[in-house]
Amino acid sequence: MKDRRSSASLSICMVNYNGEKYLKESLDAVFSQRDKFEEVLLVDNASEDKSLEIVRETFPAVKIIELRSNKGPATARNVGFRSASCDRILFLDNDVKLTPECPGRLMQALDAHPRAAVAMPRIVYDKNQHIIQFDGADCHFLGLMMLHNVNRPLGGSSQKTSKIGSLVTACFLMDRKMWGKENPFDESFFFNYEDHDFGLRTRIMGHEILSVAFACCYHQEGTKGLSFREGRSYPELRIFFLIRNRWQILLKNYELKTLCLLFPVFLIYESFQLVGTIKKGWFIQWLKAFSFIFIHFTEIMKKRRIVQAKRITPDREILKGGSIPFVPSLTQDSLERMGEKMLNRMVGIYWKQIQDWI
Repeated sequence: MKDRRSSASLSICMVNYNGEKYLKESLDAVFSQRDKFEEVLLVDNASEDKSLEIVRETFPAVKIIELRSNKGPATARNVGFRSASCDRILFLDNDVKLTPECPGRLMQALDAHPRAAVAMPRIVYDKNQHIIQFDGADCHFLGLMMLHNVNRPLGGSSQKTSKIGSLVTACFLMDRKMWGKENPFDESFFFNYEDHDFGLRTRIMGHEILSVAFACCYHQEGTKGLSFREGRSYPELRIFFLIRNRWQILLKNYELKTLCLLFPVFLIYESFQLVGTIKKGWFIQWLKAFSFIFIHFTEIMKKRRIVQAKRITPDREILKGGSIPFVPSLTQDSLERMGEKMLNRMVGIYWKQIQDWI
């Protein structure tokens, strides 16, 4: 086991795209605890607003790395991963505000768990700081991300640190010594589930991921056209990335035995998904996702061989059962709600029959 306790220094890396709305508050929160980190990097995905002007004028200590085009948060985080001077890197989205205790408590959690390579805090809504947005994640056996404690009251919630199967990258601390030199994020994902893919590969490689409930940060509204909050329309581009990137996760990260055992239930789920995308007018997004997988299949298989060669943790220790983690607002009429119940029942029965064989 690699010893990383000798390095207590910390780099902060904020990923930005058109974040002029958030950067003042987010960086104010960072610099209010200047004694806790060595440097602040801002990796900018070719923003078209006044983001960089704001940072240069108000926060001259920030080291800005300008990318020539927007290749998504996965690429930006990889740039920050390679550029940071410290081996412990606290990654932040541009709409996240750190609380004063957050960095130190994440550092303490990694110190206390020698197998942990990543730790994430509790994410709380900035506009309603009494409600948890999410609290870590796991991987549903269908390849979907299962968020913990979604929209639950903050008061009375557990303050324990727990081991989780995946993570959300709004804010997370990573130990580069534990991870190694390889880029942590698959840049082909661009956006959505790039964090889920990273989380699964972290677990596959034998590392632990921690959800540190007694550390928290506040999350604002996200990137227009991509981010989603309940009660609003679901961006079509997000649908495309969700479908496409879930398929990539299955093809890259699941063991062959798991894929074979789950193949019948995948067919059931994909049939329901296809009908749902047609009903909601998203068939073009489904078709674009399918086309991407078809065109890049050979490349995905190459990545699969790399992932499986590094496998230490089997799928049976990572995959979870339970209700399919649908976004509630996506089932808007009685027919859709009936379809959701039927699908949940079918896949639940199937999982109970084969989970011991995974």
